[in-house]
Amino acid sequence: MKRLLTALAALFAAFMLRAQDDRFDALGAKLEEYFAALAGEPLSVQNAECDFLIESCQDSLVRQFVALKIYDHYLNSKIMGEDGVAVHVADTWFIPGRVAMHAELDLLNAKVFAEFNRQALLGADAPALTLQDPMGEEVTVPFDGRYTVIYFYDTSCSTCRIETPRLSKFLKETDFPLTAAAVYVGDDAESWEEYRSASLAVPGMLHLWDPEFESDYQRKYGVLQTPRMFLVGPDGKIVGRAIDTPALQLLVEKFSGKDSYVYGTREGMSVFEKVFAGYGEDLKPSDILDVAAYVAERTYGEGSVDSYKQMEGDLLYYLSSRTGETWKEGTKLFIDKYILDAGDVWTAPEDTAQVISLARTMKDLLERTPVGLAVPDWKVSGEMLRKPCLLRKAAKKGTFSLRKADYLVFYTQGCGRCEETLAAARRLAGQGSKVLLMDMDALFTDRPDEARRLLDTFDLSALPYVMQLGPGGIVLHRYLEF
Repeated sequence: MKRLLTALAALFAAFMLRAQDDRFDALGAKLEEYFAALAGEPLSVQNAECDFLIESCQDSLVRQFVALKIYDHYLNSKIMGEDGVAVHVADTWFIPGRVAMHAELDLLNAKVFAEFNRQALLGADAPALTLQDPMGEEVTVPFDGRYTVIYFYDTSCSTCRIETPRLSKFLKETDFPLTAAAVYVGDDAESWEEYRSASLAVPGMLHLWDPEFESDYQRKYGVLQTPRMFLVGPDGKIVGRAIDTPALQLLVEKFSGKDSYVYGTREGMSVFEKVFAGYGEDLKPSDILDVAAYVAERTYGEGSVDSYKQMEGDLLYYLSSRTGETWKEGTKLFIDKYILDAGDVWTAPEDTAQVISLARTMKDLLERTPVGLAVPDWKVSGEMLRKPCLLRKAAKKGTFSLRKADYLVFYTQGCGRCEETLAAARRLAGQGSKVLLMDMDALFTDRPDEARRLLDTFDLSALPYVMQLGPGGIVLHRYLEF
């Protein structure tokens, strides 16, 4: 994987050397592909690769764009621990002034973020906190040789009122050897006593606070808001950062050897084959969301994160094998809502490799030239099919504008489905439509730069790929099947 990333980085650096103009949109898209390739790599590898990208930028504006894009991506990442890259970029590039942020307020926010997060990153030694129990006795957490949950909460926090019962229920039911420390961040002793008796009455739980803020827990663990939860391993390393109870459950399953997920099995696929068979040709993109919602309700909604992961993961693999416009548009909606927006569920390393990376790759492809946007105003080598008349033939080879066609057909040689699609395209042309055929094999052989540009702009992961265009080259339909 490291050698692959190095090769990608070299290609990316070459691309950036040509990005001295205003093509930041294209540069941003390349970065997104690079982030997907880096997903799942150790933090040290991601830090080094991002440093390499920034250092490769010779132009100051390009360097600023790349550094800010990297920072924003990892700052907002939903994969546990990836925000550590944002801390690294802030400490290495922005705070020392090697790259400027857009405004002083942005730099101030970056400094605060780094200051309140750099000590408690995933894989780091958990900072020791000396706190007080209800009797005023000092207790230091985390504990050596044991898994320790540290849960920061406030009695007036509305989100805590949701998280606290979930955590209490899980701790009462699990048989995993956990020591839990619930840390009250306020200074109202009466409110604290009432809350822990009513909501945190878990056998063996340690109730702690620091009313004078002498332990500096806010800065050490980044407690700028509540709830905030960490899991520390027996060796004192942080193995769960900024997690919630479902994520804690997944981590416990991982460390207890119960997280063996295998997605896309024949049994799993057959379940969804039967479910969607009932829709027949009336299937709509929203129906895919309805199925996913039903799965979520019957699994996650009933407290079974394990079942949620297995079934939604199987659904992702099932959808990845489907073709056609309805399936593809529904898949994009599903990925956004039930995979990428549920990042607190997919937290295990195996999830990054098996689910998150696949979902990100699929989303990137599905977002290329979507319905409602115009195709690029390019001229491409191909064959234009039109209704013949006295002054023109039915087909003409040459260079044609993408926006002048009614249909775009990308195909490859030796493909049975491609042959069927080409035959249907000729029938369409005979009925009066202008159909532009592009042989990707020939383009890669004779015009590789043109082929790569098309590959970066359209989802050509599976051929044939057919689009219908309206006036001005606006995409009306894509992933058509004739």
